[in-house]
Amino acid sequence: MKQLFCILLISMLLLGCASKSNQPVMPPRVADLLNSTLFQPVTLKDTELFALPIDEQQQFLDYFTQRQGGYLRDDQILYHYLENKLTNFNYYSETLTASETIQKQKGNCISLAILTQAYAQLAGLKTGFQSVSSEPVYSKESNIVYVSGHFRTKVYAPLDDEVTYLITPGSIIDYFPSRGSFYTGKAHLNDLISRYYSNLAAEALVAKQFNLSYSYILKAGDYTPYDPALYNLAAVLHRQAGDLVGAKHIYQTALQHNIENTNLLHNYAVLAEQLDDQVLLTKLNSQLALAKQDPFELLATAINARNNGQYFKARKQLEDAIALAPYLSEPYLELAIINYQQGNEQSSKEWLEKAIELEREDEKRALYHAKLFALNTKQ
Repeated sequence: MKQLFCILLISMLLLGCASKSNQPVMPPRVADLLNSTLFQPVTLKDTELFALPIDEQQQFLDYFTQRQGGYLRDDQILYHYLENKLTNFNYYSETLTASETIQKQKGNCISLAILTQAYAQLAGLKTGFQSVSSEPVYSKESNIVYVSGHFRTKVYAPLDDEVTYLITPGSIIDYFPSRGSFYTGKAHLNDLISRYYSNLAAEALVAKQFNLSYSYILKAGDYTPYDPALYNLAAVLHRQAGDLVGAKHIYQTALQHNIENTNLLHNYAVLAEQLDDQVLLTKLNSQLALAKQDPFELLATAINARNNGQYFKARKQLEDAIALAPYLSEPYLELAIINYQQGNEQSSKEWLEKAIELEREDEKRALYHAKLFALNTKQ
């Protein structure tokens, strides 16, 4: 399938904060930080995100039931249906409902995750969602910093009650596989719905429809009231609407609760520059310099370097990532791949064994074991 990043205004932020008594302190909800005197709520139409046209429902169910009981699991049938359905799909960066996605034959990764959920509901299959990161790609439009982000779905296979599963079987449905991308964490249905509305808020913001953007942020907050991704969007909205004080307050609140990533810091730096606050700007630039040493960003850079045959650069990035986070398994896996590609199979086995030792997730560890088994069989 074609490769494309789903461009979001907001990337998922990592949130962690503890009081002096070591009790978690929740940040204020985004809704509580929005300047309600500055914006007028817009009545949003009731949207059935996962509804499909009747004829499409019937077409899918006919396809699905005809193939049940064959050599494919139910989740695999759904996967193949989507694969066939999207042959001529236009991977356009627009956030749509399931029905709109089918009718227009286009959409971004959020649109297609919603479409997958719609089919899974029809088939009675359970799903899970995953956030995926890639090497950050930043751009500016209307003085707003954008960052790439990605979302994918796992459709679970029906389970046999008499079988004990080490790993829950299922199919990963990833419409935009990208070089240098990696799994960063589980997500839930509410996260998907929230992203739908936050994407629409971002689109409205670019179009300077501030009241509409405000309303979509509130809607997204209904599903993830403490989602740190919305803090940055809310701050950008206030800055674009001319409320620089309100924007700064939102950023300061985020930083007080340790909500930091390069996307938020970049946009806060834009505000500091606009305020001509050189002290704040210098501080943020220093934080950005440190943020670039994130081990996952180093990992993404290493993967891209390895894909381009730049093995020396890839090794250096991986060594830096290990120095920052020696408990992560992914850098060791990458070193195993590099050694294998360079013909050093013994070193590749040793790095794989280290990755297996460190990995806590059953699914990943099983994958590493499979790679190691393949190496041992070959030898």
